[in-house]
Amino acid sequence: MEILTGNVNEEKHVPYIEEIKNGYRVTVGKPALHPMMEVHWIEFIELYVDGKMVMKKDLKPGDLPIAEFEVAKGKEVYAREFCNLHGLWQGELE
Repeated sequence: MEILTGNVNEEKHVPYIEEIKNGYRVTVGKPALHPMMEVHWIEFIELYVDGKMVMKKDLKPGDLPIAEFEVAKGKEVYAREFCNLHGLWQGELE
C-alpha cells in the first residue's frame, strides 16, 4: 500500500503531531478536523517513535480524529492514519 504525504496545512489527511507532557497528540485535519461520518472516516491512527510503531488507536464514525499517546519521547517521530476513502497517510513531527 502506498503511503501518502503532503503539507499538513494544506491536506486534511496528513497527521499533525504535537508534543505533550507525557508523549504525543496526533490530530487528523489542520485547521479543520477530518470528517468522521459513516461514509468517510479515519479507521486508525498509529504512532511511530525511532522507527517502531509504539501505539495504535482504532476509530469509528462519530469519534474525534485525535489520539493522545503516553509514550517515551524519541528523536524520530511520525504518525500514520488510514482514511477509508483516501488511503494511508503519514506526517512527521516538526
